Amino acid sequence: MSRRQVELFRKVLVVFDVIVSLLAFVVTFYLRQSLAVLVRTVKVPDWLFALDIPVVTDAANYETLLLWMAPIWGVSLYLAGTTDFRSSYRQTLLRYGQGVIIGLTLIVAVSFLLKLHFVARSFVFLFGLVNLTFLMMGRFAILETIAFVRSKRVDGHRMVVVGCGPQAIAYAQSLATTPPWNIKPVGHVLVPGEVATDPMTPILGSVEQLDKILDATPVDEVLFVAPNISPAALASALAFCDERGVDVLLPLPPALPSRGKVEIATLDGFDAPLLGLRRAPSSEVGLAAKRIMDLLGSGFVILMTSPIMIAVAIAIKVGSPGPVLFRQTRAGRNGRKFTMLKFRSMVIDAEKKKAELMHLNEMSGPVFKIAKDPRVTPIGAFIRKTSIDELPQLFNIFAGDMSLVGPRPPLPSEVDQYKPWQRRRLSVKPGLTGLWQVSGRNNIDFEEWMRLDLRYIDDWSLWLDAKILMRTVPAVIFKTGAS
Repeated sequence: MSRRQVELFRKVLVVFDVIVSLLAFVVTFYLRQSLAVLVRTVKVPDWLFALDIPVVTDAANYETLLLWMAPIWGVSLYLAGTTDFRSSYRQTLLRYGQGVIIGLTLIVAVSFLLKLHFVARSFVFLFGLVNLTFLMMGRFAILETIAFVRSKRVDGHRMVVVGCGPQAIAYAQSLATTPPWNIKPVGHVLVPGEVATDPMTPILGSVEQLDKILDATPVDEVLFVAPNISPAALASALAFCDERGVDVLLPLPPALPSRGKVEIATLDGFDAPLLGLRRAPSSEVGLAAKRIMDLLGSGFVILMTSPIMIAVAIAIKVGSPGPVLFRQTRAGRNGRKFTMLKFRSMVIDAEKKKAELMHLNEMSGPVFKIAKDPRVTPIGAFIRKTSIDELPQLFNIFAGDMSLVGPRPPLPSEVDQYKPWQRRRLSVKPGLTGLWQVSGRNNIDFEEWMRLDLRYIDDWSLWLDAKILMRTVPAVIFKTGAS
């Protein structure tokens, strides 16, 4: 299986998983119907009656839900990373579990919004179990079938490795042993100054003889893993491959960050390809889904908490002179300035008094925070402790300046004091909650806070956002680290 075939195979896996999930849906429907009849005709344990399994009389409703499910499940499984077929079965099970949970959450949300009252909790629970079982059985069957076919084939995607150093040998061994890739390393080509140290490594010749090697042996691709090859030798070798239509793989320059996401990019009106490098999340589908989640989530919470916000606004107005909202310029994505909203929790001249209290700062780095801030009003102390003062930021999220999950938006004056490595936290939209909030908040020093934000950026996924949101609820209820 070549690299190009692998990309097609990933798309086939999504379609295959959706078909398996649709089959699981149908099986779940008839299984649940059988259980509904069973609990009414046979003596069963009392706890089984608590599941409340009514017999479905109108199957057309579930047929409509089945049509809705196909695109939802395709997106959910893709976002969970289930197309990575090289992972272990344990990792695959975890990813399928994430995809099923995302899909079930979306189905429950659609059922709630469209008032599909026929969708029973027992069906959702049973479908989750059946679907996860079917997905794992399907993945096992397809991968083991490919492995069997691969073991019977004599030929495959034939590759020559230019270089004979430890990294080149490691590359070749990885290509030969990573299923279900069907790449067969033919041998190695020496470059000047290299010595073959591994007796098991087949040497085909020197890089100057690459043209003769390609003419004498069927080769589909040449992998260059020779950091000491001269520019002239590299240019000549590339010309040999180009003349014969043989594909080439070149390593990235060593100066590129190891965790960067690399892509071949073009600019409008400029034909030459460019090498693109991104350190921020780059999945356009995932980022679009994150924005949809921000819009739906912030809009829903605004509606649900509007009575609380009205009551807090009245309490602030009655409790102390000054505006209800505190507006402050913050740094957003890549340093863009925006006005962040909060319920005012301090006296109106709080910023002027900040310099007098600077010696009491309990946070390291450029952040200012003290546990018993004398500038905080009585109602302010309550809304800060319960995080109610953050609720107006839902409007920032709805407007697109912030996200539900992300690094907290800093003050521009704080950004001016950042170390170079800390500025990368600005590469994504700031969030209402994040790893810092659910990991101890004020109990964590500034540098660890920055590292948590960078870890969030490097490991970002919709599933990670979902886990942070779920951990935020108990963090707010039990006031973990808040002040």
